[in-house]
Amino acid sequence: MANKGLSHWVTKLRTQNTPVLNNVIVELNAITGDEEADVNQMAEVILRDANLTSHVLRVANSVQYNYGKARINTVSRAVVLIGLKGMRAICISLLLIDSLLTGKSKQRVLDLMAQGFHAATQARNIVLKLDSDAAEEAFIAGLLYNLGEMAFWAAQEMNPENEALINDDMRVRRQAMETQLGTSFKAVTKELARHWKLGETLEQVLAPSEQSSDVVKAVVTGERISRAALFGWDSPQVKKVVAEVSELLGISDDQSEAMIKNSADQAAEVALDFGVNEACPLIPSSRSKVPKKSKPASKILKGDAMLQLNILRDLSNATYERMDVNTIFQMVVEGMHRGIGLERVVIAFIKKRKLQAKYMLGEGTEHWRSSFMFDVGPYSESIFTHAMEKGGNHWFTQDAIASQSNLYPNDLITIVGRFPSFVSTLQIDDRKVALFYADRWNFGGRLSEDQFESFKHFSNQAQASLNLLSSKGRKQ
Repeated sequence: MANKGLSHWVTKLRTQNTPVLNNVIVELNAITGDEEADVNQMAEVILRDANLTSHVLRVANSVQYNYGKARINTVSRAVVLIGLKGMRAICISLLLIDSLLTGKSKQRVLDLMAQGFHAATQARNIVLKLDSDAAEEAFIAGLLYNLGEMAFWAAQEMNPENEALINDDMRVRRQAMETQLGTSFKAVTKELARHWKLGETLEQVLAPSEQSSDVVKAVVTGERISRAALFGWDSPQVKKVVAEVSELLGISDDQSEAMIKNSADQAAEVALDFGVNEACPLIPSSRSKVPKKSKPASKILKGDAMLQLNILRDLSNATYERMDVNTIFQMVVEGMHRGIGLERVVIAFIKKRKLQAKYMLGEGTEHWRSSFMFDVGPYSESIFTHAMEKGGNHWFTQDAIASQSNLYPNDLITIVGRFPSFVSTLQIDDRKVALFYADRWNFGGRLSEDQFESFKHFSNQAQASLNLLSSKGRKQ
């Protein structure tokens, strides 16, 4: 293995291990860096990926984030409660974890990841007592402290040539890094962190000084705890970090030790919440823990009656809480997609006799924001103008498609095709303002009566929310 230097390894690891991450991370960073961005943009990015969606909801419902205990059923709600920056941190962590665990030297990556979850949980709990606003940044810094090394092992096979890189003697490891990499894992982590904008805290933790903030010191201490615990809870290494925590927080050694052990137990639960079951036994814990096995996600969406009820209940509450109407629409789209099992769902707004998509979910809908645009003026004819004229909810069956070909002009077929679909009209007073469109186009199967009834429930709830919010707006 040739000595190739920092620039070579950063470029190689960024493009070889995580090519699909770059665009998503850039998009997430753009959303959190835009003062005009809203929760719906973040929710839309998450909901494009079914695996990321399920992981985000599991993390959002964990003890770490869901203090209220009331179950969070939609990504939109999760983003509202956790915030854009907190959700960005969760998403980037989940995406990186998923990518790294599909690499070559999985066991080595798991060892480092277990240490990361332990360090992150310790750091977060320490920082919560110093500056609660910095807790998520501290968690990410602890979790990704060894990102450079994890990315390296995800890309490289473990063999005799690079065994020195995991030697217990730090001097041997440093020499091996200089000889084989021409740089250090810490330097690679710092460059990846800068490129993906993983936070100033992580960059500062990698080069701490006497002038470092208490948050940086807490993360450094959390990382030391994760390494010290590998020697056993009664080891001199643990006693040393117990004293560090005592001094940082101004508490007794007994209190510090109890806090550290409690955090270690939490770390295994956090690893479970993030879906890294295999890391749990690798985290030194004061009590045993049996990891749960997760089932692989199916690509074909299936309806979930209980999820439908929960989201409908959330929608009702959101309306009376006077939540932003766009967030309510996003929740409806998510309910139709995940709750009913409708593959492609969109809400499009009517403005100046044009219908244009605003929020959409499902495979193949990524371009709809710019391409889902149709004339709904008096001289046009389509399933949309038909629905607008009649009002209410409509089911365009296979028979209807065959007998009413005039409702499927070429521009509509080009964008959505000719599939059985549901369409619903929303209006304020007598003015049509928006339409829902939903189908199960290519891999989900035919539409059913039960799905139409559920679709009507969601569209009716959206209409009720719109009416209530509109009437409240007029009274003010």
